[in-house]
Amino acid sequence: MIVTFVVNSLWQGLIALGITTLVLRLISPRDAATRYAAWFLTLAAAIVIPALTVFTHFGSQLLGALQHGAASKGAAYSFVFAGTLTGETTRWLTLPAAAASPLFERTAAALWIGGATIGLARLAISLFRIGRLVAGATLHSTIEGVPVLSSPDLAIPIATGFSSPAILVPAELTAALGPKDLQATIEHELAHVLRGDVVANAIQRLFEAIFFWNPWIQLAGRRISNEREAACDDRAVLRMGETREYALCLATLGRRIAEKSAPLLTPGAFGSRNALVARIERLMGDGSPASSHVNYLALGGVLMLFAALTLAFQALVPAAAQAAPLPAPTNAIVAATCANPNAEAGVVNPAAPKVPMKITQATSAEVAVTIAPNGNVVNTRIYKSSGNAAIDKSVLAAAEKSTYSPKIVNCVATQGSYLFMAQFAP
Repeated sequence: MIVTFVVNSLWQGLIALGITTLVLRLISPRDAATRYAAWFLTLAAAIVIPALTVFTHFGSQLLGALQHGAASKGAAYSFVFAGTLTGETTRWLTLPAAAASPLFERTAAALWIGGATIGLARLAISLFRIGRLVAGATLHSTIEGVPVLSSPDLAIPIATGFSSPAILVPAELTAALGPKDLQATIEHELAHVLRGDVVANAIQRLFEAIFFWNPWIQLAGRRISNEREAACDDRAVLRMGETREYALCLATLGRRIAEKSAPLLTPGAFGSRNALVARIERLMGDGSPASSHVNYLALGGVLMLFAALTLAFQALVPAAAQAAPLPAPTNAIVAATCANPNAEAGVVNPAAPKVPMKITQATSAEVAVTIAPNGNVVNTRIYKSSGNAAIDKSVLAAAEKSTYSPKIVNCVATQGSYLFMAQFAP
């Protein structure tokens, strides 16, 4: 399941990002708050949609109900066991079967856990570093009840604190900046606090650390960071009432501290020099302050598109599944088969498929089953689709639940393949 989830995440996440990119073409770049929220939804969707596709089947059931009417308990079916898969027939299945094998799954899980542990350790170090900065800072002022602290060990202004928010400003800046520039700096960080960006940024960083292998999670994270800074610029401008003055303050700060990084668990005010220039150009586009309100109608549309996409994936993608281990057969099976020292894998007790719909036309589905030397099912995969995801999944489940005898070569059990097919009639 891990490998299937990873593969689904890569192509389904790309589609989710494409949808958001297209939708945001309809939303003004000045509406940063809405664009930020849309990208945050996309970050979550890039994880949730593949998970729902792998572990739930509501979409296929819904499609079956729409196509075939009310569910029926009396679907007619018959089995045609087409035998084993050998030679050229199984060559194309070798890599997918290996990728879904228990060893490959365990290796993938170990690599995932190792990479996520490194990413989470970096976040823990960042949290410790922030605590040290707060402990060593002195009170400079307060704004909206939020303390503004001056730190001699900080390079970039930051907002921090999950339950007790605070704004940290480098001591060098508090001494060197004029009143307007310092006000702009503090207003921007206050916007992070008022918007709840400290907590949201922590969630984003957790996603990026855990799903470090997913390029779409990282890309969505960068889009979130960019739009978050733009949304805070808008909020600060609305409070100050001077777009041009604020943009000039950004330019002044940029000359002093651009290219310096903030701790991971804080929403930083400055990224690359290009990002800072883009923020200034955006502010000076028409000279008018942008709204800091979220367009919930647009977000609702994005959410509905993601829900429809999830149902479509569930209905139209008969994802491969790995069967749970079955009880190992006794040595008596091999001994009995040894009367014929070479035998292909076979089915011992086939399970009947359960299709949650009425069958209106004849159809069939075939499943390639990989069988271990002890008779356990190593992997099952759709070999020939019926064209209906619900039927495919029911046959897949039946193939997984069936019991098999292993392939015998010179009286020695070895891994083999079996083609499991079920035919359905109205």
